[in-house]
Amino acid sequence: MYPQKTNRSLVLSACLLIPLGACAEPKPEASAEIERGLVIDEVGGVVSGSFADERHALAFSGEVAGAGFELDIEVNGMTITAQQGSDGIIRYDGYASEGGAATQMTGDDRAALGSLADALDELGSEVGPATARVRTFADTWSEFPSALELRGVVDAGFRGATSLCDDLYSFVETTHDDDDYYEWEDETTFYAYLSMDEAGPCADDGTWFWTGGSWKCYEPDHSADVEYAFGNCFGRCGNRCGASSQFTTDCANHDNCQRFGHTIDSDECEDEFLAALDDAFGAPNCL
Repeated sequence: MYPQKTNRSLVLSACLLIPLGACAEPKPEASAEIERGLVIDEVGGVVSGSFADERHALAFSGEVAGAGFELDIEVNGMTITAQQGSDGIIRYDGYASEGGAATQMTGDDRAALGSLADALDELGSEVGPATARVRTFADTWSEFPSALELRGVVDAGFRGATSLCDDLYSFVETTHDDDDYYEWEDETTFYAYLSMDEAGPCADDGTWFWTGGSWKCYEPDHSADVEYAFGNCFGRCGNRCGASSQFTTDCANHDNCQRFGHTIDSDECEDEFLAALDDAFGAPNCL
């Protein structure tokens, strides 16, 4: 790993890593004084803005040029960043906005990022490239596991995304592993219907599972009797349903982990989250 960076060195390193012509200026600090609702401005591949509701206030900025991007969001006194250069490598980080100390993702942070993603979803699918990247960033990080280090590197060019666009509106086999089970065991594997179907009425991830001869909206705990599932945009990259429509093998397996016995912040799903991370930024939309 590389040494801890301060806010200033992060901005400088981002400028060096990504030839975007001009490095974006640091955004204003997110605070309760941010205007209520979504405020956004995108010009020429550069976006900045803020979002606030009754619980959260966030500020964000992003810059896109070709395949490269530089993104940051400030939420609850924490700054998270994601950068990708022409080498295809995604570098991400998270630190205290004041002082740059290491920090961790909390449930309230995830909720705030989910609220921002929802607000950006209301703009629809036809948004500028920088706005789309910020939305993907917020949506993906709203599932970031609590115990996972906020700094990391993903070689997206090496991994690549296994798109499931050709399998949309059909069942595909999904699986995960954890401390108790391996991949492809009956307790970790089922067929999921890939679609943009909304969430079901149950609080447990809004997913329907075929059990006892009928569909039931609930979350099984590694039940060997469950073979089929659908709902809540299963297989889509990101948290729940949204404006984007990327469906990949890794994103479907991540949903399997979260909806088949583990919570959104479980360390049991860290490897599935990291496997799906580059798909969110690199896979094509299916619709």
